[in-house]
Amino acid sequence: MTSTRTWLQLLRVGRAAGRGATGGGIRFVSLLCAAFSLGLAAAVLVAGFAVYDGRETRGAGRAPQYVSGPDSKDAAVLLRDAGDDVDDGQRSIVYMEPLDSTVEPPPGVAAWPAPGEVLLSPALREELLAEGALDRYGPVTGAIGPQGLEVPGERLAYIRPPAGFMDRSSMTAAKGFGSAERSVYGDRATVPPLSAFVGLAATMVLFPALVLVVIAARSGAANRDRRMALLRALGAGARARALVNAGEAALPVAIGAALACAVVACALPTDLTVPVVDFTLPSADLRRWAPALLAAAVVASVVALAVVLLLHRTSRSTGPRPAPRSRFTARPLVWLCLVFLLVATRGADLVGGSATGPMWRLVYTVGVVGTLATLPALVSVLVSAVGRGLVGWANRRGRPGALVAGRWAVTHPGVTARLVAAVVIAIGLITQIQLNASLLSDPMIVARAAHERVGDSVLTVTSSARQEQNRAFVETLPSGTHALAMGATDEGGLLLEGDCAALGALGAPCGPGKADPSDARIGELAAWFGGGQSVMLREGNPVTAMEKEAEQLILVGTAPGDLPVAEVKRTAYRELPAPQIMSIGGEWLGGAAQLAKPAAWTLLLGFVGVALLAFAAAVNNLGEFLRFGRSLAPLNVLVGKPGIFYVSAGWTILLPLTVAGALGVVVSAWLSAPMTTKGAVLTDSFLAALLILAGTLAVISWAWGARTAHSLADRWRPAAD
Repeated sequence: MTSTRTWLQLLRVGRAAGRGATGGGIRFVSLLCAAFSLGLAAAVLVAGFAVYDGRETRGAGRAPQYVSGPDSKDAAVLLRDAGDDVDDGQRSIVYMEPLDSTVEPPPGVAAWPAPGEVLLSPALREELLAEGALDRYGPVTGAIGPQGLEVPGERLAYIRPPAGFMDRSSMTAAKGFGSAERSVYGDRATVPPLSAFVGLAATMVLFPALVLVVIAARSGAANRDRRMALLRALGAGARARALVNAGEAALPVAIGAALACAVVACALPTDLTVPVVDFTLPSADLRRWAPALLAAAVVASVVALAVVLLLHRTSRSTGPRPAPRSRFTARPLVWLCLVFLLVATRGADLVGGSATGPMWRLVYTVGVVGTLATLPALVSVLVSAVGRGLVGWANRRGRPGALVAGRWAVTHPGVTARLVAAVVIAIGLITQIQLNASLLSDPMIVARAAHERVGDSVLTVTSSARQEQNRAFVETLPSGTHALAMGATDEGGLLLEGDCAALGALGAPCGPGKADPSDARIGELAAWFGGGQSVMLREGNPVTAMEKEAEQLILVGTAPGDLPVAEVKRTAYRELPAPQIMSIGGEWLGGAAQLAKPAAWTLLLGFVGVALLAFAAAVNNLGEFLRFGRSLAPLNVLVGKPGIFYVSAGWTILLPLTVAGALGVVVSAWLSAPMTTKGAVLTDSFLAALLILAGTLAVISWAWGARTAHSLADRWRPAAD
């Protein structure tokens, strides 16, 4: 009983010490935010496991149970998966033809549609409605339920082809649905593996949250270290000192954990759409993993409290005063920063090779990491130089606030470097992740360039259609759209065969001959399909040619500009089995589009990480400024104006963080040059957003620090300390 009463008393002592300590409010808020951030970051990781587990479960539930062939005695349904390429990726189209009316349809389908009818997922239905092409794949008679979709936003269509529409030999037989492995259709091929998400979330969210916890734990460290040294001198053991620290930190950590649990609970009742990435979280998966999600937030709070206890060290000196640290030397690091910057921007080019080459990547990475590691020293040197000039100016003008701030900047370069390190490194890291996420291969770059030149003015159509199906398709094309059969000449060149109207659309006369090289479409076809050789045009029937040597149909328009792609696709899906309609380089354009989703996730999680690191920098800065404010407090009696605190905070908080944000963005843009020449994308809007975020946090930190120092000065009374 006595032991329990002692423990409670020590916890109350810690709580009272926290309330009465200088900067106690800042420490309370920082610990609360740190526990909340760490709990939410842990929940995000668990949510990733939950969503991927749901994908596996529902994907396996709809996976076909394949058998040897359509003629197998166990065959109950024939399937063929196809796709519809669009600007932001690919939609999944699955043709299903039941051979046995008693076989169960796939999950999410209440009953088999009639021949020619279509079932759409809700997300695909909304997209087609927005395009005004709901009946592109045929008459829509129903929807695919949630249990038949890996995620709510999956774009999937089930089509039951009319009798005789598809060649059964081109379809795969199955005896039913439900397998140990996920289905091969849907968005499975375009979704990064779980390891990629875990690595991204751990790097961009969990690690910054841990940094924030560490900085919050050391906020106002000088006072607490002195308190621990005093307790040790009075005979308090390690357990007693830990209880005092726990009493100080328990309440904000508990509140932060409770807020994290509340946010998690908000995602459980219904599906929520994640901004920026436009991803819908399946609430069913989160509810299934609800105990693990809440446990992650609770465990994170325990980790945060453990970090607080472990990072309170006590000096082993004879007195309660913390031992001074050695002075930080920044100038050698500044020269190293310039050397690393040169290595990153020029050294990689001297090595040569592609952006994925090991040597190029090694040299570039060494340069980038070295630059970001030493850049805070450059900021501290710049601020110190400003401080020296500020001291002279303040002496001449009699400005006490500027004088004190200038001397502080000159004598504490290490404090400045620690202050800006999180901001500078965060900006550099998120920029590099964005560059890597947007990095395109050489064929993707060439495909984008080709599409910029000709757009959708020429389309390729591939299918396994019979002659009568090709004829029906050609005859029902939109007005002004012409078809040519594309094959190879005996010499290995390209042969285009079409009627006079189609040849005239390309500026060529009827009859055999070579194409006019001035037509950009012919040049692109020759480059992509003809090995760069000359193109031969010949008058003829493209439908007949498709039955002989031709492999694809080429669509061109009489008028310049893009073809009516939506109408062409509607006609193709009505007349051709599993058609594939693409613009020039469409397969590579689709691959580039698939990189957009990971890039969006990188952008979202990266901004969260930058915000956490920036807040960590602000907390660190405010802790240092409170120590500075205690020294500045007696000047309140001499000056009598609060402006000294805002001026001092402007030079010691606002200036370093503003310089760090601006220099971090400029250097990051400079470091991106070797990557952008290799195909990566870094937009001005992205850099501007980083700059605005850093500037906003600098202003908030300045106002908060100045107000806190002013309040501290108002409460200051002379004491024998």
